[in-house]
Amino acid sequence: MPAMCMTQRCVCYSNVYGSSVEESKELRSFTGGLLKATTAGKTLLPPNPTECKDTSGTHFCFKAGDSRVNEQPELAAMHTIWMRQHNRLAKELQQLNPGWSDEILFQEARRILAAQMQHITYNEYLPIVLGRKFMETFGLVPRKHGYAPGYREDVDPTIINAFAAAAFRYGHTLISGNMEAYNKFGLVEKNLRLSENQFSPFFLYQPGGLDSLLRGLSIQPSQKFDRFFSQELTNHLFAGKNRFGMDLVALNIQRGRDHGLPGYNKWRKICNLPLAKSFDDLRDVIDEEIIDQLRVLYKDVDDIDIFIGGIAERPTAGSLLGHTFLCIVGDQFARLRVGDRFYYENGGLESSFTEAQLEQIKRTSLARIICDNSDNLEMMQPLAFVQAELVNKRALCKSGNLIPKMSLQPWKNEPVWT
Repeated sequence: MPAMCMTQRCVCYSNVYGSSVEESKELRSFTGGLLKATTAGKTLLPPNPTECKDTSGTHFCFKAGDSRVNEQPELAAMHTIWMRQHNRLAKELQQLNPGWSDEILFQEARRILAAQMQHITYNEYLPIVLGRKFMETFGLVPRKHGYAPGYREDVDPTIINAFAAAAFRYGHTLISGNMEAYNKFGLVEKNLRLSENQFSPFFLYQPGGLDSLLRGLSIQPSQKFDRFFSQELTNHLFAGKNRFGMDLVALNIQRGRDHGLPGYNKWRKICNLPLAKSFDDLRDVIDEEIIDQLRVLYKDVDDIDIFIGGIAERPTAGSLLGHTFLCIVGDQFARLRVGDRFYYENGGLESSFTEAQLEQIKRTSLARIICDNSDNLEMMQPLAFVQAELVNKRALCKSGNLIPKMSLQPWKNEPVWT
């Protein structure tokens, strides 16, 4: 019997639902368990006219669980499909259980959606970032069937400072300077310069805009994990129509210092690398050319900032990240897996799904989420994080053969407590 979150104390820190009860209430319609949406022509996120609007004054920025929703159109697109997914779940749950109240529908849809996000994270995203070997070594691979053992009350799953303020910002090295929007024939129909489209998500209002952005996210390759960054981030961040903008790398360095993060060398020791006594000792994980640059930038090896040292390392075999960031990011997700009592694979707890429900949740994929919540996408590769190729051919969204569909039948007539 699932626990329903019905109290003021239960807060979901989420890009979908907000980080406080007050934010969550602002996003809810309080009808049928649904989140608010704009339905002018198509279902989009609710408007946030106080933040920004287009030059005509007819299209507004959006409101979502994370205030950064409007930072760029592709981010707004992802927020949109997850809002739609919640409402899709709530509507189907209401059909299965017409006696459920708005509160029960909302909380159960949120509970399922959170589990779907967790499954996508551990089943599709983390194997790319951490590598399969790391995932298997630390028991992070979701089980094909049934519950996963290992929940421990003594493990703290909270987010560590070095993860939030440095290591998880590795993604900034992957960002391209432009966002490509594709038509259904696989051709680029729009090339959006990042700096000119920040806090300007209005492309989503255009016919086919959402779908073309979703195609772009699944087709356009990311940049490599390395020490190089797009000038859109280092010279033109939030520039808009101005000639120059902010520098994201400088912000990351300063953020680490403001947060009092230990330097890179100390994190080497924490992550079982030898403490470097000189720049020459960095050769075990950093190429000589980069070490020469670090010598110019820093007076002493102990002065190297954790963010700079982390992105300077060679990727570990099978992983996207270098040794130190792999250590920090991997540790964080390992502790979330073991120490979070609401982790979706946990069994035997009041909040646990039934085995039949869990079986359906494990049919979730990002490809299915995109297919179900786009405007009219016809095809998507089953592994949405990976570019389409021979072993990852695009499949028809309407078919459930290669992109399985989840059934909510195990939730029919489910007892709940309030």
